Amino acid sequence: MALLALPAAALTDAAVLAARLDGVAVDLAADDSDGRTWVLVGLDSRAALPAGADPRHFGTPEAVPGDRADVVVVVHQTDAGTSVLSVPRDLLVPTGNRVGRLGLTWLDGPQDTVRALCGLGIPTDHLVTVDLAGFAAVVDASGGLQVDVPQPVRDQPAGLLLPRAGPQRVDGATALALVRSRHPEHLVDGTWVPAVVDPDGRADAAGAVLSALSDQVRGSVPRPWRLHAVAWAASGAVSVDPGTSVTDLLDLGRADLGPVTVLPAGEPRGPAATRRPTADTAAAVAAAGLSCRR
Repeated sequence: MALLALPAAALTDAAVLAARLDGVAVDLAADDSDGRTWVLVGLDSRAALPAGADPRHFGTPEAVPGDRADVVVVVHQTDAGTSVLSVPRDLLVPTGNRVGRLGLTWLDGPQDTVRALCGLGIPTDHLVTVDLAGFAAVVDASGGLQVDVPQPVRDQPAGLLLPRAGPQRVDGATALALVRSRHPEHLVDGTWVPAVVDPDGRADAAGAVLSALSDQVRGSVPRPWRLHAVAWAASGAVSVDPGTSVTDLLDLGRADLGPVTVLPAGEPRGPAATRRPTADTAAAVAAAGLSCRR
């Protein structure tokens, strides 16, 4: 999501920004002939926590080793327009000779995640990742995000506390907590009570935060100093596949993303609350104009 800040590269030496981009070791059979499909992945490595973060809200790298695909957003661009899907991380996908959760495929490497998405009909022409610290840094560099909170909410394990409802600006740490929240509570008559479980809650929050970040960056166009800061933070926060350039990122950053749709899936099952793809999943992928040819 942080890559949306990179239109500011026009204000900075593109070669310097390119040098700050890290690479993702993945082999993509990119095909932009029928449009570009971007897969944006938010990684949850505990080795890269936001500045000043309380480790109790995240866990240590020893307690939670490795990287998982905590957020997966697919952006498909064509001449006819752009469609955006937020994919639930607990969706069951084919992985090797078994079926597993999408979020866990990254533990075996980005190639496994790309392969699993293809099994759902989602191709990957360009792959971009951002870690916890990088996402929070970009939000802060943009001046924070404007969000509309329907009712007061907190999630103590995620470090989330928004004690009042309504439109408000949040910093990077709070935006990250919104995306990571799994056990929200709402303030009702002066008492915090567990919210009704929403299986699409995290995927929906990821889409809302992505839209807010896009709006914030677009609104910063008259403030070149802010765009410069955001571009610098973004270039140091994201990693890209070998075939993706700063120019490609600029093209994506200029796009009007529009609404973000949560990819539908079956009801959560079992202790891990995994979800199976359904006919509605396949229909939504097809409606977005996506097709993965192996």
